[in-house]
This record gives sequence, C-alpha cells and structure tokens, in this order.
Amino acid sequence: MPIPLRNLLFLLHLVCFCSLSLFAGGQDTVALQKKMKKPKIARDSTIVSFLYNDFEKIGLLNMHAYDTALSGFQNYDPQYKKDRFSANLGNVGSNSRDLVPYPFMRPSGWDFGIHSFDLYMYRNDSVKYYKIYKTFTEVSYFQGPKKENTFHAIFSRNLYKSLNLGFDLRVMNAPGAYVRQRTNDINFVLTLQYFTKDKRYGFISNFIFNRLRNFENGGIKYDSMFENNTEKNRQAIGVNLQYAENRMKESGFYTKHYFNLSRHARDEKDTAFLNSSHFDLGRLSYAFYFNRQVQNYMDSFLDTGFYKNVYLDHFGTRDSITIDKIVNELTWSNPTFRKDRKLRLLQIEAGIRQQYIHYSFKDSLFQHRYFIQYIPKVALYFQPFSSLLLEAHGDYVLGDYNEGDFSLRVNLSSILGKQNKNAGTITLSGIYAYQQPGWFYNHFLGNNFKWDTAFNKQGLISGGFDYKFKFLNAGFNFNRITNFVYLDSNALPKQFKNEFGYLYVYFNTDLNLWRFRIRTQLVYQTVQGTTILRLPAFMGNLSVFYTQPLFKGAALLQPGLTFYYNTLYYADGYMPALRSYYLQDKKQIGNYLYMDVFINIKIQRARFFVAYTNWGSFFEGRTYYASPHYPNQDASFKFGVSWRFHD
Repeated sequence: MPIPLRNLLFLLHLVCFCSLSLFAGGQDTVALQKKMKKPKIARDSTIVSFLYNDFEKIGLLNMHAYDTALSGFQNYDPQYKKDRFSANLGNVGSNSRDLVPYPFMRPSGWDFGIHSFDLYMYRNDSVKYYKIYKTFTEVSYFQGPKKENTFHAIFSRNLYKSLNLGFDLRVMNAPGAYVRQRTNDINFVLTLQYFTKDKRYGFISNFIFNRLRNFENGGIKYDSMFENNTEKNRQAIGVNLQYAENRMKESGFYTKHYFNLSRHARDEKDTAFLNSSHFDLGRLSYAFYFNRQVQNYMDSFLDTGFYKNVYLDHFGTRDSITIDKIVNELTWSNPTFRKDRKLRLLQIEAGIRQQYIHYSFKDSLFQHRYFIQYIPKVALYFQPFSSLLLEAHGDYVLGDYNEGDFSLRVNLSSILGKQNKNAGTITLSGIYAYQQPGWFYNHFLGNNFKWDTAFNKQGLISGGFDYKFKFLNAGFNFNRITNFVYLDSNALPKQFKNEFGYLYVYFNTDLNLWRFRIRTQLVYQTVQGTTILRLPAFMGNLSVFYTQPLFKGAALLQPGLTFYYNTLYYADGYMPALRSYYLQDKKQIGNYLYMDVFINIKIQRARFFVAYTNWGSFFEGRTYYASPHYPNQDASFKFGVSWRFHD
C-alpha cells in the first residue's frame, strides 16, 4: 500500500527542515564508579554516543556508545534485534506478543491494556538523544521477500555548542506472501536537546509520530494446503477475512528539564568543587508529556462467519478508540558525589507524577471517560562499599481507576572481588506489586465484542538471581501471580482467582574463540498450578560467525549461521477485532528448527549483508507457524545496506 501523499509530504518537510538548520536496564548498576573513571583518549570527531530520557538518573549524563558493530547487522527487524523470543503473524510489522512474559508488570497508573503493536512503534522511553562532534547521518535500506522493504534514516546536528537537533525516520512496507497480510508502518521522532557547559541545567524534547496500517486476514482457512504444499502460490490459499484492517495513529510531545539548585561536580575530576565545603540543595527535574493515540478496526463485509456476534452495525465495522494522555512529573534528588569523589552512601530520589487521561469510543454510540491520577514515587540507592549497591524503587497510585495500585522493586548487587579483578557480579532482585488490570479487560465496546466487568487487582511477588561474568550471563526468576486476567477460548476476559507459579531460567553466552564468535540465548520456563498461561517450555537462539579482516583491516567479512528453536505448545490464537491473543486448544505449533545463513560485510563506514532465511524448510517440512493459522515466511533472500556520514 503506498504511503498517503499528505503524510509523505509532511515527513519530507520535517526532514528537510532538520537538514538545514537516556541507565540502560542491561548495565551493571554496581559498577557506577567504574563507569565514571574513563581512560584518557584522544577525541575522535566521528564518535557518536546517545542518552535516554533517564539521562540524569545517577547524577551524570548517562551516555551509551552508538552501535556500529557488524555482528547482528542482519537482524534489522525490531522483533529480532534483542532476541527471537516473541510470536507474530508471519510478517514484518505485524501484531506480536512476548513469549517471555516476565516481569508481568507495567508502569504504574492508567493503562489501556493492549500492547501488541509496541515493537513497531517509537516509544518515549526508547528515544535516543545523540551527542556528536560533527554532523551525523546514517541511511539504511533493507529488502526482504515479496517486495518487503525498509528505509531508515538518522540525523543529528549541533546547531550551537550543545544545542542539538536530530530526527529518526523509519518506513516499513511488507506486502506479505498471503492475501491481506500487508503491513505499512511509518515511525518518526524529532529531537532537541541542550546542556550548559557546567551541566547545571539541561533539557531534552521530542515529537513522536507513529502510523501503523495492518491488513487482517484472520489466518489461513486450510492449514493442510500450507503443510502439504499443495498450493505453492500462497496468494491462492484462502483466508478468513477479506476486508478487515487495523490502523493505529499516535503523536505526542515530551520535554524534560533539570536544574541543580547548587552547583554539582561535573565529574569525578572536578577537584576544585569536590574539595570545597558547601551545602547542596539537590536537583529538581520536571517532565511534561502529551500523547494522543487513535486505534481503528474496520471491516466493510461482515458475512464471513468469523465473528459470532454483531452488536452495533450489521453493515460494517468501524471501531474507533481515542486515548489522550497528559503527564506532569516533578522529581527531587540529592547530589551524587561526596568530597572524596565517591558516590554518596545514600542517594534519594522522590517525586510525584500527575496523569490526565481522556478515553473515548466512537461508533454508532459515543462514550467518554476521564481519569486524573497522582502517583508519588521514591527511589533509594545505598552503597556502603564500592562493590555493593542496594536499589529500591516504590510508587503508589491515588485517584480513579487505579486507586490503591502500588509497586516495590528491590535489587542488591555485589561484585565478587575488586572492581578491576573479580569473579563476576551477582544480583538478587525482588518485586512486590498490586495493580488493576488494563482498562481494556474491564470495559470494552466494539461491533463484535463487548463486556463490562469488575476484576480484582492482580498481584505479583517475584524473586530473582542473576550472575554476570565476562562472556556468561545466567539466572532465574520465580513468580507468584494472583488474580491473573487473560482472554479465554472465546476471546472474552476472565480472571483466574487462585494463585499460580511461573519459573523463568536463562543462560546466555557470548564467547570469542580466535576469529569465531558464538552467541547463545537459552530459556527454560514452566507454569505451575494452571493452564491459562501457555508458553514454550524451552527456547534457544544460537548464532555462530567468523570474522575475517580484509585489505589490512580496511574491511571485514563475516559469514555465519543462526538457529532458533522452541518446543511444541498450544500457542495463543489471534483475534483481529481486539488486536489481542487468546487461549486456543486446537492447534500446537513449535518443534521446528529455523536456520539462516548470512554474510555481513563492513567497508569503512558502510555495512552490507546478504541472508538466506529458513532454508531448512526444504527438508524439515512445513510446520513453521508464527501463530496458529499464520505461517511464517518461506525460505527467502534478504539483503541490506547502511552508510554513515560525518560532515
């Protein structure tokens, strides 16, 4: 489906305007001092780093290195960038769900409850604000089977000293192999940031635009035609829906300012300040966020037998939901450094978030709901020794639908030895949460589904252990869940009143053997006490590749193989009108080994790849389903190129 002309002109206008003119979860929180003591190196004007919107979480700008590595470059699909432990509808950009549900939590406060499109949307917490010395541009293009193509452009420019303007544009179009499988997504973010020279004041801002358009076919009618390969032309295989479509449009603005009430140390080398006597008043930060999301489900032909009920309009479906959200957040924190240049024994962060939500549904009926909530929060960082850190985060919700929700998260991390010579880092974690299910599970009105329920709050008690050492990361989490809410076999919400247990065990390695590199991600999970949560017991992802320097290191050649496998299980089915997954007992999927072969090439600032995916389908059989009745992609070629510019 071509991009609407008005949207294309709008995006091109923003791109041309830009051309003219934030503590990541995977990091080791114990080694904060180690991160601050960076070795002296000559400044490279092509170095690119970035921060997120939690940029001042530990008192310093928490910078991250921009990824220019060759390994993993072939994983351009956002679903596969982290791992492959998720399920979708067999096409890039389609609805998806996580196959590792831990930690069963969401941010406190009002939540609609449907997040199956999140992987293909730019979110405020994942926006990158770049720090550069020279104007930075990266342009990427990827092409897959059936005319699938992705264009991605990143731009960042310093307008004046530390005033930086940038944008990130991604356009994805994937027609798919089957009828009505097309996805067409546009994601755009415009960023602006500024920090004073002494870092006493700074702000970040962004404007986000997401537009997703997914045709819905309800899955193929006859699985045997795919499994027996009786019809090689996938377009000739019948599907359940011929005129259905899901659309989502979202736009929003975010800004965050911070100000040190007293001058802080710029870093641990600021000896003049650290050696002086002073009383510090701490730091204030203020964030404002506005977001509007519109969800539409349309079906112009209802006589298909796919849906059991029609409640509003017998001639066609046009369910439209609009959610407006305004957030104000004020936070105070105490200084980070002591006079001896070490982190303070106790850091405190306290604040309050105000949320205003306007929810409306429009069809033949029109309904509004308004919510105002206040969420006080507190965070403590206690570090009695350089190798030991205790973190605690808590919040409580006041007002309307989520009144009384609370969450408490605790992490205790310890380095086994000294900072520069140790046997790894262990982390003990705990979560205690009590949260109302998403609004969608209690109240929904559509042309094919409607309900009005009153579920109890869901409870979670979780404990975990994590160990990191060089190439190894392993651990487990055990969870006790009460009052779990889900969609049953009729795609209607139900609550499991009893408690059940969920165990998640993981074992990851990243091993270098000469020029060979072996990366593994292994997961074992089990649910005890119920069958309402269905997940593959085992999942594994293995990548093996070899890196060969060429032309005296001016280029790199990297051939490799990847393998993915999960055990057989009754995967959840997908309901288009709800954009959600539900329990089904008729079809098991899994027990199939996905095998890909690829060659990555890097020549100076350009990266290329060619891949042949799912080549095992020629001899393993055709049982590779992404979800029940949604086959995954057949064996196919893919390629991509990415080029960086600094000028």
